[in-house]
Amino acid sequence: MELRRYKDIIAIKISPDSTGPENYVAYHSRNLEVAEVTPEAFLEMTPITLTTSDAPEIENLKDADAREQIESWNNDDNFQGRHGEIKFGIRAVTINVTQICNLKCHYCAAGGDGTYGDPVAKISIEKTLPQLKFFIDQLKENQKFTISFVGGEPLLYTEAVLSIYNYVLDLQKTKNFHPIFSLTTNATLITDRVRDILSQMKIHITVSLDGDEKTNDIARPSKDGTSSTKLTESGLEQLAKIHNDIGSFGISAVSTKENMNVVETYKYFKTFNPDWYEFNFSYIEKNQSAQTEYLKQMNQIAKMAYTDGGEVALRKIKSFDLYFKLLDDQQRIENHCGAGKSYLMIDARNQVYTCPWVVGEKDEIVGTGAVLNHQKLEKYQKPLIELNNCQTCWAKYLCGGGCMFIHRAHTGDKHTKDNLFCERTRGLILTTLMYYKLSRE
Repeated sequence: MELRRYKDIIAIKISPDSTGPENYVAYHSRNLEVAEVTPEAFLEMTPITLTTSDAPEIENLKDADAREQIESWNNDDNFQGRHGEIKFGIRAVTINVTQICNLKCHYCAAGGDGTYGDPVAKISIEKTLPQLKFFIDQLKENQKFTISFVGGEPLLYTEAVLSIYNYVLDLQKTKNFHPIFSLTTNATLITDRVRDILSQMKIHITVSLDGDEKTNDIARPSKDGTSSTKLTESGLEQLAKIHNDIGSFGISAVSTKENMNVVETYKYFKTFNPDWYEFNFSYIEKNQSAQTEYLKQMNQIAKMAYTDGGEVALRKIKSFDLYFKLLDDQQRIENHCGAGKSYLMIDARNQVYTCPWVVGEKDEIVGTGAVLNHQKLEKYQKPLIELNNCQTCWAKYLCGGGCMFIHRAHTGDKHTKDNLFCERTRGLILTTLMYYKLSRE
């Protein structure tokens, strides 16, 4: 894949196979437009790589007509979509229902046992309900409010999940808002009782699973070191029985240098017929060759999905669906996530953070109960594109500045970009652009 750039436009030279014609797909990063350009226009642009974030210097004029075409498109300010500004107003919270887990995943952000190093094992319902009411009382009329249940393993305390659900429905009787519920689980604890509760809630479920038994048990063993995969497979079979009664369910995998079987994992996940799949590159992984292989295999599963079922099948892969949606909706994003702006995290002590991955760090606490520290939250209010100095990157309006936690894990600072993350994100966006152009033809 050859990549070139001219100011706000990047273009990709694509050779579908050894006999097919070359195509030149271009992306206007300011206007979120995807189009085809001529070979002559492509050659007027400057070669770049995935590591290039700044707009290159414009080289000497070669083909005046081609340069005029590309310059004209670059100067076209035809953005009719929505800007990505987020003003403060909490519309989503994640709750650590439990800070204990029955697995011991090697890459766990919660200390490997779900505890975050804290002896408090589960939330106090008595403290959590009024805390939720505080956030819901701030909502505007008819707004959506997302509540996500995580752990540890949240199904170790299913009654708390159900209590919160019932309480929020009661609040709906006096306030017009739209609650959305989601839950992330390893699916090893789905009994008939749990299944009934999940059906009642119409909840959206994410099942964490890294592949088949041979792959998954390496990184996600039970606490006693035994296999967890068969239990998760059984849980997925239980979810299949209530598929029509819940909001949705998907399967999320994490890739590391020890687990780079994305293609085989994709094939394996398809056997469970989930609504979507997610293939994440581990936030702690710093291996360039592993990332190169990850992007190669993501391209392979994109091709497999598109060949099998076109856009619909491709968009079951979560990362590609996100970029398709942003391009279709003409929605710029200026923040990779709403941390500290529209989103907050609640731990088992009812302490408030901006991100699930900083739970347990005292310096990262931005509130307790219904009291928020607005002085601490103020530093999150600028767009991440600005805070992370991404203004010259062509991918900025589809990336939104990147993940602050991953940046910090790799560079030591939330607002100093991790180059691996930037390259990985650009690579996934480029794959999306190629299939987006093909789909919209």
